Amino acid sequence: MNRPAATVAAISVTFLLAACGETFVDETVATVDTSPDATTTTLAPVRDDAPLDEVLLEIETLMFDLDQRIVDEDDAVVTLARIDELWVVAERQIRSNDPDDVFNFDQAIELARTGVERRRPADASKGYKIIDDVIDAYLDDT
Repeated sequence: MNRPAATVAAISVTFLLAACGETFVDETVATVDTSPDATTTTLAPVRDDAPLDEVLLEIETLMFDLDQRIVDEDDAVVTLARIDELWVVAERQIRSNDPDDVFNFDQAIELARTGVERRRPADASKGYKIIDDVIDAYLDDT
């Protein structure tokens, strides 16, 4: 083996060995109970006659940290499903009273969907900024 090749091989082996190390498991960290007896929390379905302001505020709350949930891979899909469920009820009520206002809400919800489905936290963040403004303006007008 020539000298440069031997040097490269030695450096490569050094880096490979440096990457190997002991793995420590911290037993004090909480674990998730996956046993069949474990309980899960389910959210109550949204009633069709739920007060619009409450439904909109729940959407806003869920969208507040959706971008971070996407980054952390922390139930973003579940959160989006709840947002969609709430939006069905809210859209129906808004469309019956103020059909021209649906577009702005829909734009924000669509950004949330894109953010989760395409793993684009920036889209979810933009969606939150829009929904925050739209909800404030809508509730101030009603």
